[in-house]
Amino acid sequence: MAVPVLVIVDPAYVPGPAVAAGLLLSVLVARGEGLAVDRRLGWAAAGLLPGTAAALLLLTWISSESLSIAVGVAVLLAVVLVAVRWRPTPTRATLAVAGVASGFLATAASVGGPPLALVYADSDGARLRANLSSFFVLTSVVALAALTVTGHFNQRELRLTVLLVPAVVVGYLASRPLRSWVDAGHARSVVLALSATAGTVAVVQGIFF
Repeated sequence: MAVPVLVIVDPAYVPGPAVAAGLLLSVLVARGEGLAVDRRLGWAAAGLLPGTAAALLLLTWISSESLSIAVGVAVLLAVVLVAVRWRPTPTRATLAVAGVASGFLATAASVGGPPLALVYADSDGARLRANLSSFFVLTSVVALAALTVTGHFNQRELRLTVLLVPAVVVGYLASRPLRSWVDAGHARSVVLALSATAGTVAVVQGIFF
């Protein structure tokens, strides 16, 4: 949700500094939970590469704006399905599919979170946070490594990342009082709401940016 705002402020914030800020947040959340991560999460990680490759291939034929709109609509449809009747569970198959979808959506429209979040939507808040944050640590490290190798993350991007760090820490600390509310049976509602918001942002980003 931060990406369109950061693009308006300064396009240089995306993708490098935004990814780096997300990495810091994911590390803080993962350490704060202190729970064992689902070993099957490796299946989701394995799906990242083919999903990313598919998005890059499509981007050679379709404009990023058009693809962003399509991605946003797909996310919104998935949210509706999960809200109405579909209740995916974290099996090897669903995690692998979620990994592919996450890699595709992250590359196409910077909304890689919803697929995995929807798979864990029926989990308790602590398990949801532990697994998602651990997955995002991995994806962020891979993305930053690729950006660095290709020359898209250098000293300028590092300085911009430093500017984002205080806000990330403040946001993390501000979220802690809400954890008990989320863990009291509201994790599913929060996942659906945030996923729907991410899908809407992708559509708006594709139309106006």
